[in-house]
Amino acid sequence: MGGDTTADVGTTAPKIFVQKSSYTYAELLAYGNREYGDDLPPLPLPPWLMLYRIIDINKTGGEHGLGYAVAEYDVNPADPYFACHFKRNPLMPGALGIDGPQQLTGFALAWTGPRGDGMAMGLDGVRYRGKVTPDSGIIRIGIDVIQIKRARISTIRASGWVEAGGKRVYTMDEIMIGIVARTTA
Repeated sequence: MGGDTTADVGTTAPKIFVQKSSYTYAELLAYGNREYGDDLPPLPLPPWLMLYRIIDINKTGGEHGLGYAVAEYDVNPADPYFACHFKRNPLMPGALGIDGPQQLTGFALAWTGPRGDGMAMGLDGVRYRGKVTPDSGIIRIGIDVIQIKRARISTIRASGWVEAGGKRVYTMDEIMIGIVARTTA
């Protein structure tokens, strides 16, 4: 009979976050649920997660040669904001639309290595040139890295955009996100 029957309940080791060129929705949900550990700044969870997949992320290339990322979001006519924004003229709120590039920018900074607590630090030059409607299908979200600085507060600056129906509907001149390294006592 004997044998050890005790189990380490609740002591599952976090998944290992691997830097790669694309991520699935399941991987982004795991990231938001902190399954890769608490040292990565989180992504929001649905319904506020504005990224369904990252289809390309790279440390080089892009408009400034410092990297870029492109993601997609599957617009669903049943998304909760369409019921109230606006009656008989449903639109994705612009704040959610511009949050997609901000989420992607924060993910891109963590993807390059900094760990700690994330925070939005600025957003300049936002322009709305169209709208996202219930029939928009898949929208594309992209960023082009302008600058990355590594320090106790690592920062990334990027320009961003959202495309619906092949047209750029939102643009941002500069998104700034920071990751504050945690201090150990």
